Amino acid sequence: MRIKPFVLVIVLFSIFMGCTQDETDNQNFKGYVFTMSNASNGNELLQYKINSNGTLNLIASVPTTGLGSGSNLASQGSVILSVNKKTVFVVNAGDHSISTFSILPNGSITLVGKYFLQGIRPISITQRENLVYVLCSQGATGTASIEGFMMTTTGALTPITNSFLNLTSDVNPAQISFVHNGVLVVSERVSNKLTTYTLNSILHTPTFSQSITTLSTQPYGFAVNSIGQIFVTEASASSAVSSYSITQTGIINSISSLSNAQSGACWAAINSTSTICYSSNAGANTISSFTISPSGSLTSTQTAIELGMGNSPLDIGVSSNDEFLFVLAGTSDKILPFKINGNNLSPIATTPIYVPGSAYGLAVY
Repeated sequence: MRIKPFVLVIVLFSIFMGCTQDETDNQNFKGYVFTMSNASNGNELLQYKINSNGTLNLIASVPTTGLGSGSNLASQGSVILSVNKKTVFVVNAGDHSISTFSILPNGSITLVGKYFLQGIRPISITQRENLVYVLCSQGATGTASIEGFMMTTTGALTPITNSFLNLTSDVNPAQISFVHNGVLVVSERVSNKLTTYTLNSILHTPTFSQSITTLSTQPYGFAVNSIGQIFVTEASASSAVSSYSITQTGIINSISSLSNAQSGACWAAINSTSTICYSSNAGANTISSFTISPSGSLTSTQTAIELGMGNSPLDIGVSSNDEFLFVLAGTSDKILPFKINGNNLSPIATTPIYVPGSAYGLAVY
């Protein structure tokens, strides 16, 4: 039977649209969760689709073409999303490189490139507009460093000349993040400090701005809101979450500190309205939540949620619609989903979502 030309055009157009349709236009779209295998014999980016009930399905596993560390990186920000949610960045601590992936409109991911670093053992990445900065930690007693890249709209990177900067020795850093355009902050666990760097507006090279002692000891992971407030987990014996504000010139001001009476507070996440902060507590196998006031002050809102024996959290993330919270549980090698109900968290019953034993980092869309 002969197919009429206009019928063939309609069929082909329908197939094309089905393959390229913007997934975010789907009313049932809830987002994605990303982690990495961190395997020492070949790192991979793992992509999970969030279902309407908060459960997850693995939909992609794509090699970074780099090598993972095969072990805990003791950091936050090893897997991140770009601000516009179109690019994923992954560290390859085993071969001292980072990889970037493009998120296509239909939700599929494709490797853009792998980029080697001057620094040793990348552990955390941050991005703002067309700038990307990487934090390297040369082990617990090595000299840490930061370095920058220019990013194209496709996610391709080009090193910024003279952006490499060694940090003070033995700081054992955990995270780097932009807080404003041209302002970076690094948490330093051993020195118990937060340190800021400002970037030259033309060359985009870093200059030390300020370093302050944190309100509690061992500052670890943190979350940043849109007005320059940061919420830092501080993994002292009783653990605390503290808040700070950082100006456009890199000046740090302390706001508040609140003990959560849980050991090993190491990772932080905030909701989209910056009204709730979550802390994952690796030593206690719990998640704590705090209310954030407009001034950035913290108050406790919920008794810590027990994750159960063997579910020591490694990282956490909140979905962009503030509907779900996800926990990477390192000891049990699972991702645990929770439903967010106001200031409360409820576990979501689901078939266990297993990840590789070396998996690290969590980014939620």
